[in-house]
Amino acid sequence: MNRTELFLALIVFLLAALIYETGDGTTPEFIVIPVLLILFVIPIYAIGALIIENVING
Repeated sequence: MNRTELFLALIVFLLAALIYETGDGTTPEFIVIPVLLILFVIPIYAIGALIIENVING
């Protein structure tokens, strides 16, 4: 994972967090579910990619 991918992942994560914070109880599920998936998947992907590139590949 190079710096560009990490930077783009950070932007997507922060935008999803912003949408999650500004949403209220009436936000439709088709918006909430992808946002929650992004909030949980991006950190797992970023950490996994960093581990694979730095630890496993040396």
